[in-house]
Amino acid sequence: MARLKAEMWDKMQYLFRNYYDCTVHSVFYFDGQIDEKALGEVYMGILAKVPVLHSTFMDRFVKPFWKVNRKYTLDDFFQLVETADPEDYLNNFISTPIISSDKLQLKVRVIRSEGKDILVMLSNHMCFDGGDLFYFTQKVVENYNNYKKTGVLNIDIKQGTRAADQVYKDMPFAEKVKAKTLFKNVSEVKGKTTFPYTEEGELDRPRLILHKVSGEIFNAAKEKAKQMDAKMNDVFLAAFFRTLFDICEIDPEADNSITIPSMINLRKYMLEKDTMGLTNMTGFMPCTVKKEPADDMTRTIIKVMKSLETAKNDEHNGLYSLPLLKLAYGILPQRFAEMAIKLGYQNPLIGMSNIGPINPKNYVLEGGVKAIDAWFSGAIKYKPFIQLALTTFNGEITFSVGFKGNDEDEKRVKDMLLSVENYLRKFIKEDSSWEE
Repeated sequence: MARLKAEMWDKMQYLFRNYYDCTVHSVFYFDGQIDEKALGEVYMGILAKVPVLHSTFMDRFVKPFWKVNRKYTLDDFFQLVETADPEDYLNNFISTPIISSDKLQLKVRVIRSEGKDILVMLSNHMCFDGGDLFYFTQKVVENYNNYKKTGVLNIDIKQGTRAADQVYKDMPFAEKVKAKTLFKNVSEVKGKTTFPYTEEGELDRPRLILHKVSGEIFNAAKEKAKQMDAKMNDVFLAAFFRTLFDICEIDPEADNSITIPSMINLRKYMLEKDTMGLTNMTGFMPCTVKKEPADDMTRTIIKVMKSLETAKNDEHNGLYSLPLLKLAYGILPQRFAEMAIKLGYQNPLIGMSNIGPINPKNYVLEGGVKAIDAWFSGAIKYKPFIQLALTTFNGEITFSVGFKGNDEDEKRVKDMLLSVENYLRKFIKEDSSWEE
């Protein structure tokens, strides 16, 4: 039986099964039809070179591993679906989880309607994160285009190590030694403020809610943010904070403050800004802001920037706790390691992931068919957890929230997303000073 090592981030994502479904989503709308036969062959070629994608995660008391599956077919994960209602099919399919105990760790659908295709891919977060989702989807297009041009299937995709330790590989020796001793636990959050979901019940089901914000609003907010030396991530966080202040009952023990961790890509510590194999390489950066009734968006952005200033200037931002996790998984059996980590690790009740811009130029297919809209989203969370994710495409923002809940929860999430947009609109119109 062929095996692959279960890397540290694989095991951490497996631990997160208690908080979310560990499934990453990518959706592309094309203005024409894809050659589904060629695309299927490309996916089969990629799987042949990336064995973790055709493996089953074997949870074991002492040492888990990936069992590599040799027998699989295209039909196991890839399908062309022709339908008169593509959005209905998409909405149902998108909430399907990837199960680590299955023999394949991704599912692909080409949804065809009225001469246009939607390409949807679900992948296991244990295999790779949002940073490598960009890489992977671009490589699918590159390999597809080369195959269509040459008629020869010559798959190009990275096949190196998936180990977490590669984050240190390009550091000077002294810096590397220091980074590997950062045992501080940064997951601890004082406040226990949660999103106002209803109680768990039989009517709860997985849902993924989207909210589009126009390029006009995005560009106007971006231009105003530049005037105060703010990044759009600061603006998004501020809008999220203002919304949560409105809709959540703030934990009084947190001094009327809320902490929102943002995901950060640890590939920034590597010279080529990329890992050698498909993997996870993500840390998080907490941001805490106190609720002040007199504050507007501008002042909230200033507070966000001040809260993040220390972290952004920290040369080890995002690297804390990695040595602690490695120690736990290295010296303890899997079951005990999970128990130990759960004692110290606090999964963020509220989070935000700015996944980033999706470049339309990277998704033009041979023959002229091109992506006209696209979005990525993270996992579907379980109550009481919630995460706001966002991507941009052609300047348009797509906010997304995945959760397991009922119709009332869906209404509350939709209201939350509309509020975030409304705070972006308010920021554009504000005339308050950002001078201290």
